[in-house]
Amino acid sequence: MGPLDGVRVIDLTRYMAGPYGTLLLAYLGAEVIKVEEPGTGDPMRQASLYFQDGLSGHFASGNASKKSLTLNLRHPEGRRIFLELVAKADLVLENFRPGIMAKLGLDFETLRAANPGIILASVSGFGQSGPWRHLPSFDLVAQAVGGGMSLTGEPGRPPVKMGVPIGDLAAGVFVALGAVSALYHRRMTGHGEWVDVAMMDVQLSLLNYLAHYFWASGKVPEPEGAGHPNIVPYQIFPTPTGYLAVAVYGDHFWAGFCRALELPELIDDSRFVSNDLRCLHREALIPILEERIASRPREAWLTRLGEEGIPAGAVYHVDEALTSPQARARQMVVEVKGPSGSPMKLLGSPIKFQNAEGEIAPPPTLGQHTERILRDLLGYGDEAVQSLRREGAI
Repeated sequence: MGPLDGVRVIDLTRYMAGPYGTLLLAYLGAEVIKVEEPGTGDPMRQASLYFQDGLSGHFASGNASKKSLTLNLRHPEGRRIFLELVAKADLVLENFRPGIMAKLGLDFETLRAANPGIILASVSGFGQSGPWRHLPSFDLVAQAVGGGMSLTGEPGRPPVKMGVPIGDLAAGVFVALGAVSALYHRRMTGHGEWVDVAMMDVQLSLLNYLAHYFWASGKVPEPEGAGHPNIVPYQIFPTPTGYLAVAVYGDHFWAGFCRALELPELIDDSRFVSNDLRCLHREALIPILEERIASRPREAWLTRLGEEGIPAGAVYHVDEALTSPQARARQMVVEVKGPSGSPMKLLGSPIKFQNAEGEIAPPPTLGQHTERILRDLLGYGDEAVQSLRREGAI
């Protein structure tokens, strides 16, 4: 029983940003009914080179613990059924381009007429307002126009996107947060709300201190590779057994770091005694550290740095990260029964609770729950369901 147990979400999302938002709500215990187009469903069902138990890896990544209902929203009966669902729901989440919901006859005012307390949460590339509102966007575009891509990569090299789809996934986190906030506001006021999240806005928000650096200095931030413009050492170092991340974030770590590296002469070196001086003399310091760290295996340095309380970690490949003892201890990889009954691995919920942890169920097959939802939630009989199927409404 998760903390959102009893909350019903109608999920109109596709691709990645929206489905990740509703995935988080499902992990928090909400009942998430994914409404998909009959016959095809979410395009992510087929958009992958890799499949798990017949489900696309892309689809599986964002749709665990949901129910699938196929509904033709262009069919009058499909829209009518959708509004019946809205009347019994708390939240509708969609990620169409702005204006599409209105074209479907399902704008916020129409939803509110069916359920005065309904919350509509919309996530799109550029939001519901502004001169770019109608433009399409995907993760790559969001990373580009939000400024973050210009900061990613090595100095003097072309910009690169992040390896993880931060444009999509961060927007999903923010729309889930907005939706939960609107649920709380409704509990206090009784009023529904329309939550508007733009992928570009989220990327601008994630610029965080780098935007303030620019405003304070007038200097446009540039790529730093794995380093940091104002903290030294704060970067990746090669070792004979892999890369090592070290973050000496503050002068109180400096002496312990030098002891761990068995370079006590650096502790009181006048060039390095403060972070400001280390930044000033970066070109002198880093080669010393690189040579020293390259002399021993990564595991040896992790042991010594841990003993001195220095923030450090191995740069894991995906397989190493997923099988680390910490990931296992935190149940960040779970195994469920897939559609065929075979074991299927999913990522666990990143939000933990002491007493309200929900279970994770496999992603649904297309339309898996259509008849059950129509019968149990909306009260349709067998004959009515079959009639809707013949008409192409479901």
